[in-house]
Amino acid sequence: MYSNMKHTVAELEFYILQYLEGMTFPMLKNLGLQYENTYFLFEVRLYQRHGIDSLQPPNKHQHYSTEFREQVAQEHLVDKISINELAIKYNIPSQKTIHSWILKYTNGGESQSYNSKPEMYLMKGKNDLRRKSLKSNLAVPSIKSEPIELL
Repeated sequence: MYSNMKHTVAELEFYILQYLEGMTFPMLKNLGLQYENTYFLFEVRLYQRHGIDSLQPPNKHQHYSTEFREQVAQEHLVDKISINELAIKYNIPSQKTIHSWILKYTNGGESQSYNSKPEMYLMKGKNDLRRKSLKSNLAVPSIKSEPIELL
């Protein structure tokens, strides 16, 4: 087991099989699963697609041909396949690897022509509008002074 792995291949396969049989993620955490939800689900999908080989530690110096890298980058940009899906499809252990290929083989095309989360750039504007709206709604109404009638 590599030092950065939290479980052996056998342990991880056990957790995945339990999950596929219906055990919930919190139950697996109680049994000792040390992965976070999103990473564990990524491992589950890799296992479903590629079997136990996908759970093996990757070679430290994996080599991919230039043609393959360009193909993966183009699939992301043209076919709009997410980086996560491409990593699962081709059993590439790191999504950062695919992201770097996209930037390298498209001259930064991802950041220029395709944005997977455009709403992130609108958040500041929405908050500013909300603050302005709250300020206008919280304006203190004028108080009319009326004489008080004493009994």
